[in-house]
Order: sequence, then structure tokens, then C-alpha cells
Amino acid sequence: MFDRTSLLSGAAVGAVPVAVLYVDGFWDPWLAFFVWISWTVVGLLFFRSDLRASRSRWQLLYILLIVGGAQFGVHTNLPIPSSLTIALGFLVLGVGTASLLVGVQIGRENASSASGPTAATTD
Repeated sequence: MFDRTSLLSGAAVGAVPVAVLYVDGFWDPWLAFFVWISWTVVGLLFFRSDLRASRSRWQLLYILLIVGGAQFGVHTNLPIPSSLTIALGFLVLGVGTASLLVGVQIGRENASSASGPTAATTD
């Protein structure tokens, strides 16, 4: 399934935002769990995908949609405590990035299966 490097990097990347939330003084176990899950998926898939070596337009799209959308949607003027704002920002960034990387992985698998031997289909 995943190699050892992907598993270790996923665990490390997933632990960083949770540690930042803990040091910052915010601790909601369920929210921390979902932040950890989303960022672990990011770590697992980022070290398996080719997003790092992709064209600059895809990286620009990532910055505009994921990072810009997270900062626009979860900002400091919301009527919630600032520690919750930071936690929700981590969650939105993690879920957005994980969704992007899952799409990249699906696209890579579809491209590799389309270029392989084709089977006869019955319509």
C-alpha cells in the first residue's frame, strides 16, 4: 500500500498542526483528531504525488483555491474565539490540500490504467 517513507512523513506532517494547537493552548480532542487525520493524508499523498514537480499553473491554482479560500473563509473577524479560528484554519487547509492530492492520485491512477493494455468492453 504505502511505503515506509510515506507513512513516517504522513505521521510527522499530521502531528505538526496538532502540536501547534496544543502549544497555543487550544485543545478540543475531536477537532484535533480531524486536523490530524486531514494533515496525515496530506503527508501520505504529498510524498507519493508529482505535485511538487508539476507545472507552475497548477501550483498557482493550488495557492489561489486552497490557501486563498481558507484565509478568506476562516478569518480573524469571525465571532468565534481566536484559538478556534486558528484550529478551523488548520482544518480547512488540511482538508483542501488532502482533497487536491486525492484528485492528483486518482488522475495518476486513471492515466496509468488508460495507457496500459485495454480490455474488451461490452456495451
